[in-house]
Amino acid sequence: MSDVQTNVAIPLPKAKKNMVQLGCICLMLSIAMFGLSLATLQAPVLEEMNAMNYFSLLTIFSSLGLAIMTPIGGKLGDLLGRRNIVIISGTICAVCGIGMGFVRALIPFMILRLLLGAAQGAFTAAPYILVREINEPKDVPKAMGLLSSSIAVGGFVGSIIAGILTDMGFLNIAIMFPAIPLIIGVLLIGMNLPNKKQEGKVNVDVPGIVALTIALSGILLALNYGPRIGWGDVKIIVGFVIGIIAVFIFVKVENKSQEPVIPMHLFKNKNYISLLVVGFICYFYMNAMNTFAPLAVQKVIGSSTAVSGALQMPRTIITIVLPLIAGAWVGKKAQNVWKSMVIATLLVGVPLAVLGFTTTNTSVMIYFVAIAITGIAESFRAVSITPAAQATLEQKELGVGTSLVNFVNSLSGLIAAAVFGIAYDINTKADPQSVSNIAAGVNSVFLISALVSIVGLAIVLLVVRKQINAQAKAA
Repeated sequence: MSDVQTNVAIPLPKAKKNMVQLGCICLMLSIAMFGLSLATLQAPVLEEMNAMNYFSLLTIFSSLGLAIMTPIGGKLGDLLGRRNIVIISGTICAVCGIGMGFVRALIPFMILRLLLGAAQGAFTAAPYILVREINEPKDVPKAMGLLSSSIAVGGFVGSIIAGILTDMGFLNIAIMFPAIPLIIGVLLIGMNLPNKKQEGKVNVDVPGIVALTIALSGILLALNYGPRIGWGDVKIIVGFVIGIIAVFIFVKVENKSQEPVIPMHLFKNKNYISLLVVGFICYFYMNAMNTFAPLAVQKVIGSSTAVSGALQMPRTIITIVLPLIAGAWVGKKAQNVWKSMVIATLLVGVPLAVLGFTTTNTSVMIYFVAIAITGIAESFRAVSITPAAQATLEQKELGVGTSLVNFVNSLSGLIAAAVFGIAYDINTKADPQSVSNIAAGVNSVFLISALVSIVGLAIVLLVVRKQINAQAKAA
């Protein structure tokens, strides 16, 4: 008797399915490892090149290629085949990662970093799409949980190994080692996954890609540089104007394109759009937790850098273990999907609201507990929003639709960073060194995060819950 599943988009023998799933895990490990290790190593690398004044620019390059290619990569996967995209972009990413280990000239290093991010963007949605295409619907949340745990493990291990290798004098190896799981993942997927692509002539929407690239570059660069050089600066205004004009051109081009990068009819899918909004909201707080929580612990509470560095440890442990359990629970019952989103929004809103009243007398343990609770929220977010959004799409829309979810989640972080920067600067402008001003600044960031999360909770209860319950009844 064959062990091939028949009620899936890509039926595979169990052994091949497991290899592809393992390959997807390896890809996510690599993405997280590259992200955290390169962030950790950015300062030492630039110091070697005597180029620390380019720190912020390299930071932008790190995210720009990823942001631009994420929505494009999903569409290319539909046109050229998911296996081909993984092999081509994964190979480019590995070559760039290895190359960065040997390059110590600023311009080549920045070009390689940009290309690495772009290559990652091209395949970053592939694991989320593939686990849906090779698994039965009931098993998808659990598979998503595995991917989420892989990200947590990759980020945790990546930053630790990068630090250890650098301290031992092996900076070049520290830069290159995330390429190892990437190469393994590419090989596993390449050898076990058939290439399923669109039949007939392949038409790539070049005008759409160009317009989207200009739009994202203009807006994202303006958002990143705005807090640094001032929102009224002519360069920032020009960046926004160019970006907004390019957005309008992009929409016009996409409405006429035979193979649009982002089909505009997706925005007429109310169920899908509501989940995009919830996803945006669920990622909004991340910058507050990663950047402003350590600042508050150090400058307001007065704890050491070591203590602030340890804040993420309980959360990391939770996000390694809990998504597997949460995914299994979500897969048992359709209604558990929206309940999972309730947890994802509520358990961010409440702890961040508590942190919004930080004083010099606040115990650092409150921060450890609050951030750990957000780890529970993240675990349930990871196994609910993307599968729910995918369930609203037709098979031919799965690639670009999943990529758009990932893109919106990434965009949330960039916009949040700009919003938080404005809120913090307003409160600290008079005296950036004042403890009371810093407290007011970080508290404003936390309260904004909490408010946005509560809005997300309301959307889940008032809109998403009804949609998912209706879908369950129809099925």
